[in-house]
Amino acid sequence: MSANSGSADYLCELCNGKGFIYTYQRRFLVADEVVRSCGTTIMPFWNPIIDVVGVQNLVSEVQGGITNLTVESFTDTEIIVAEDTPNFQQKKATYYFDGWTYVAEDKLTVDAENGIMYAPSAIYDAGYQSSNPLKAYADIAEVVRVWNSETGEELVNFEFYGNTITTKEPIEAGKMYAEYYLSDLTQVIPNDLATQNNNEVWTHELASGSVRMAFYPFWDLTRGDIITLAGSVLYKNEQFPYLGQELSELWEMEVFDLNSVILDSNGKKYYLNTDYILQGKHIKWIGNTPKKNAIVSVRYGYKPSFIIFEDNPQNNNLENKVYPKIVFAKAWSKIDREEVARLSGI
Repeated sequence: MSANSGSADYLCELCNGKGFIYTYQRRFLVADEVVRSCGTTIMPFWNPIIDVVGVQNLVSEVQGGITNLTVESFTDTEIIVAEDTPNFQQKKATYYFDGWTYVAEDKLTVDAENGIMYAPSAIYDAGYQSSNPLKAYADIAEVVRVWNSETGEELVNFEFYGNTITTKEPIEAGKMYAEYYLSDLTQVIPNDLATQNNNEVWTHELASGSVRMAFYPFWDLTRGDIITLAGSVLYKNEQFPYLGQELSELWEMEVFDLNSVILDSNGKKYYLNTDYILQGKHIKWIGNTPKKNAIVSVRYGYKPSFIIFEDNPQNNNLENKVYPKIVFAKAWSKIDREEVARLSGI
């Protein structure tokens, strides 16, 4: 990402001058989970299983103590061991599961005129819990291929962000399909969530946006990682200079919607779906544009994001039990690029 002693290269094709790239964790280690069993079949809770470290049978020392069972094979949901031990005896398994979901064939929602495709299977299905009015979705982590079902031709050049795939190649509505992997949503475990220290009211003019969160212990979280709350929407006003490019990047990680009108420093108005549309976290200009270097003012909704500033948060293993992993983070809205660089070690 850099060719000049560690500072961000604004011509970098990987990070586009940001100096950092975010990916998605895929392998999750579950250690010493108490599991159900039926004969030689072990049934862990998390799946799909992608690797097994070991399985143990636990009885009192008088009865033989802890025994390591021989793993013969495993499927997405079950582990097969050689020894047939009584079901009532406690068993523990240590294994890895895949945090990505495979989507073999998803019919994309297509905006052919602007070269944008949306993956409907990424939208979270909460079932009876919620109608998901805020359209929380899992991010696309990897695209295997995108193709036209009528011609069979696959796209060669495309980009993806969130649940959006964009391309300069010709696409047709109702005919575009994609094969991809989703990085699944996870749960923030209820915790004493507070975005401001009580003493901060008296010592700081502005809130720092600091927060404490708890997550499942199998997450590999460290300083500089980003957490986005997909089920919540906040609104903000943002100003930036128009650089004369087709895309204008917004600061927030996941943009929900744009206001129907944008105003520039010359007093000119621009209208949604006529002059601009939303593409990922960018404003895409499709009609009239501001003059170069004019200041643009836009109001938009976004999913709040946080960046972890504690290095290598540790698990809480009090009393040999695995408790949630607690991390300290700061609101992305209240951080600047220099702080991101320091947190990322750039």
